Parts: sequence; C-alpha cells; structure tokens
Amino acid sequence: MKLNEAIELGKAAHWQGAQVRVRPGNPDHWFVMLQDAHHKSYVLADNDDKPIAAEEMNRIVELIRRIGLKEFTVFL
Repeated sequence: MKLNEAIELGKAAHWQGAQVRVRPGNPDHWFVMLQDAHHKSYVLADNDDKPIAAEEMNRIVELIRRIGLKEFTVFL
C-alpha cells in the first residue's frame, strides 16, 4: 500500500490497526503492516512501491500517526 493512498484511506477511518515487525533479513530495521476492516494486511510502501523500513522506531511512529492510527502492535 503506497503511503499517499494509506493516508487518504486513513482519513476515512479505513484502517483497523497496524503491526510493526522486524524486517526479514535485516533485524535492525522495522516495517509496517496495515490491516483493514476485512482483516486484510498491506505492507506500507513509498510512492515508488518500495516497502518502507526504518531503523528508528520514532520514524515508524510518525508514519503511523500520518496514516491516522493512534495505536499499533510491535512484534519482535
């Protein structure tokens, strides 16, 4: 799910939740999976359709806030 699309859908309260997980192959980076009301999951990607991953949890938190969510689950 591209970031701009996720933000627009977030404005319409489309997202049920978010999960933050360790990136496979690089345990120093985190990525976001969004869940809609039908429990379908989407990996958050940039506008070039590349998955967004960050070393800093604060960057991930800011992305989740921009999407309109106030809570998320972290999986180690």
